[in-house]
Amino acid sequence: MKRIIALCFAFLMYVNAFAQLSQSDIDFAVEYLNATQQNIVNLVEPLSDEAWNHKPEDGGWSVANCLEHILITESSFFQMAQGYMSQSEANPNFDSSLSDGVLIGMMANRGNRVQTAEQFEPSGKWTTKQEMLDALEASRTKLINYLSDSEMNLRHHKANTPFGELDTYQVFLLVAGHSQRHTFQMQEVLGEMEGM
Repeated sequence: MKRIIALCFAFLMYVNAFAQLSQSDIDFAVEYLNATQQNIVNLVEPLSDEAWNHKPEDGGWSVANCLEHILITESSFFQMAQGYMSQSEANPNFDSSLSDGVLIGMMANRGNRVQTAEQFEPSGKWTTKQEMLDALEASRTKLINYLSDSEMNLRHHKANTPFGELDTYQVFLLVAGHSQRHTFQMQEVLGEMEGM
């Protein structure tokens, strides 16, 4: 009887480990989300109003516009990830983890310009820099709590995104990579301003 109980316990531990996201995946995504948030804070906090609102000569976005776009987009991606987790069945054979690095590199690469969809265009929803930084903090806290508390393996749920078919865990990498991409854009805008 003890042996059967031990086997049942071992099986339950195996199933539980199989069903949940690995700790290394959680740790990586949390670290990436935190690092990209901190990069934004470090860049944006000391900016003067002039630098914060400066638009490039080609008519592109200001730093303020870039941060608003980041906030709008990551809220949308998080809702999408939650939807896929609640509406799709887990497929233990589906796992896109081998493409994590490719996804991160693709998102951060400013060489590939992309026209954003209209719903992700900045529209002045927030009025101050601090409101936007507070919104970013709240957003990242929600994302990290979801990753850390989920009892399901996000790797086993497909997510159809504008960037192709991903596993739902990769949507969180996409959020961080997307903010990294636009942090580079902010740096470009500020560099142009300094060169004037």
